[in-house]
Amino acid sequence: MTTVERHTAQHRLQQAAARRRIDTLELNREIYWASRNHHLTHRQISAVVADVSTTSIQRILTRFAADPTLLNETPAEVIDKRAAGLIDDAAMMDTLLGWKYEFGGVEYVDGVATDAYTARDWDDIEQAYYCDRITDDEFARLVERHRSDLEKAASA
Repeated sequence: MTTVERHTAQHRLQQAAARRRIDTLELNREIYWASRNHHLTHRQISAVVADVSTTSIQRILTRFAADPTLLNETPAEVIDKRAAGLIDDAAMMDTLLGWKYEFGGVEYVDGVATDAYTARDWDDIEQAYYCDRITDDEFARLVERHRSDLEKAASA
């Protein structure tokens, strides 16, 4: 296998994996809305979807009910859309540059720092950078645009 073939195979895998993640998120959100807004039962949803059990549907609904922010698009999803070929580089960067990020941090209980870290959406950017899903230049542009917010988060 040549380097070009290996690169092409890796690119196709990344693209397929990104599409799968996006499709899973979209399906889970549609399951939630079908239940919540259209009052479809778990059985009705399972019959339509065909490969998701009623038990899995219950887990999906419970997860979204417990954390409604899962219904919102994330930076990771935007990056996946680019990887999947659904949006181009410019559209991804426009969205990410305009994003109002929240920054993760250590949790405190009664004023004492715990060993728990709560991730926020900036962590999606860092993870994408470390996994080569965004380029050095894209990461640098994002850091530069949000430098003051990053500095505030670091000093908190």
